[in-house]
Amino acid sequence: MGIQDSFILTGIFAGVAVTIAGLTFQLLGHFAVRHFGDDDTKDVAGVVGFRVSAIFGIACGLIFAASAAYLIEAKRDLQEEARLIGTLQFLVANADGLENKAEVRENLASFAERSLKEFQTAEGVGSAGRVTSNYLGDSCRGMIPSEGDEPQIAWAKNEFQRSCSKLIDLRGKKLIGSRESLVSTPFWAFFTICFLFLAFLFGVFALTPINIAFACIFYFTTGITGAIIYAMSNPYHEPGKVDPTPLTVLLQKADLEREAE
Repeated sequence: MGIQDSFILTGIFAGVAVTIAGLTFQLLGHFAVRHFGDDDTKDVAGVVGFRVSAIFGIACGLIFAASAAYLIEAKRDLQEEARLIGTLQFLVANADGLENKAEVRENLASFAERSLKEFQTAEGVGSAGRVTSNYLGDSCRGMIPSEGDEPQIAWAKNEFQRSCSKLIDLRGKKLIGSRESLVSTPFWAFFTICFLFLAFLFGVFALTPINIAFACIFYFTTGITGAIIYAMSNPYHEPGKVDPTPLTVLLQKADLEREAE
């Protein structure tokens, strides 16, 4: 199952589950209004519901925007990681006279393969972070400049270290992001309480087919919205894991170059 398929199924499941929960609380609200409501209950519910829904909508909008920005940043970081790995591979491949070229290229290839594999495993990024990072560290240490280097080798090593430093920063950023979601538990508690309260207030209206239909649309879209926020706020794990295509293309290109040699 691909990343997109997993996300679609999660969104549909969330929409259906939230719809069932919403209808349940709507029926509870309708029962409460019928047995304990007064003439002005609908007016009070309308005033309270308007204010709660406004706060709920603003909060969801802000978190949605922040999560979308976080997902975009994660995709850019992945593209930058692939670009930097490609730069390192280019520098080593064209460093004629480099004594440990084969070793450095092998470490880089192992690092790229394990980085891609992290995206493909169910555990997600960081599942074998130390081993993957060791390959990167070995590559960087294998290209430390020395006084006896020829000018072209010295230049290649210096450029390698610059790109390696950036790659290490991206690696650390990715590992930290993989351990904790952008959106924390307090927001989900707020999300759940506000939604259930609004669903309860829907009970003041008559249970006509059109009213139930409108309510179900609200419940389903709320569930979908929650699923999207959850996915975007956690781009290194399912169901919102970013597409590792940049790393896949990089490895395919590297394999073709090795075969050509």
